[in-house]
Amino acid sequence: MDERGYKENLRNMILDMAKKELDSYVAQKGVQKYFEGNVDKIINENIKKVSQGVGTNNAYLRVLKKGSYQESVSSIAKTIKSEEMFKSKNELVKFARYLGININMKSSYNQILRRVATHIYSNKNEYSKRYFSYKRGEAEYILEPSQIKTDLIESYKSKTRNDMRSIAKLLDLKVNDEDSAEDIRKNVINYIMKEKLSKK
Repeated sequence: MDERGYKENLRNMILDMAKKELDSYVAQKGVQKYFEGNVDKIINENIKKVSQGVGTNNAYLRVLKKGSYQESVSSIAKTIKSEEMFKSKNELVKFARYLGININMKSSYNQILRRVATHIYSNKNEYSKRYFSYKRGEAEYILEPSQIKTDLIESYKSKTRNDMRSIAKLLDLKVNDEDSAEDIRKNVINYIMKEKLSKK
């Protein structure tokens, strides 16, 4: 798949996930327009985080994604061993703990490797859905579409909250920091309705 294909697949996946989560919002067209206009920016921010992130975490995600496509425990073990850092028993133990596997330090390297590989094999459906391999030029990034979706929705909520705060400020309405955009919108509408009724 070429770079454009990766981008379109990821973009469509995130837009679909985000839209489903905000289906109850009144201003559907506005939400969709915001998502389409900002999804690339949020994807780029996530790529930047991944590229600046700790090398350890990148290796973990890479192994989980590649491992989710393997057909056997032994081929997953080979994938793990192909990462330089996992040639160390201590690093393999850290990875096992990251995955929530309770490891006895007295176990041999091969015993730990088998347990980690078995865990990935047992959860490969989950890992294949959770992570997305995104190629840009020569670089490959392992991204989490659900995290990008969350960031996109939070970005939208933050923008609408700020917009509603600005309107409330123009109307001299007091707004609490913890108020959501929807809370502020209701207050603004109530205020406008009262003003209209008082003038009749």
